[in-house]
Amino acid sequence: MGRTGFRFKRAIKVPYARQGYIYFKSLRYQNLPAREQERIRHLCDKVAGYNGQALLEHVTTGELVRTVCQRHYIASPTTLYRALKRYYEWFPEDM
Repeated sequence: MGRTGFRFKRAIKVPYARQGYIYFKSLRYQNLPAREQERIRHLCDKVAGYNGQALLEHVTTGELVRTVCQRHYIASPTTLYRALKRYYEWFPEDM
């Protein structure tokens, strides 16, 4: 429910293959080693601040941004989209 699958985001200046890697790596969050989970949580907090938990939920479940925003009482989905852009652009190369 609410999953959209991988879609290339042209507004994010990260190549298609790298976006796909980040998308699918993030969806595997529950199966990653604790150290990698911590790095993803930390990145979400760093790029989204107060909305870090909402961003983490979006990238690790594939839930629609609109749905996550409603659940976390975020008035504008643009807030989460901006954080998502930073998430992709700042995702560690060594993970």
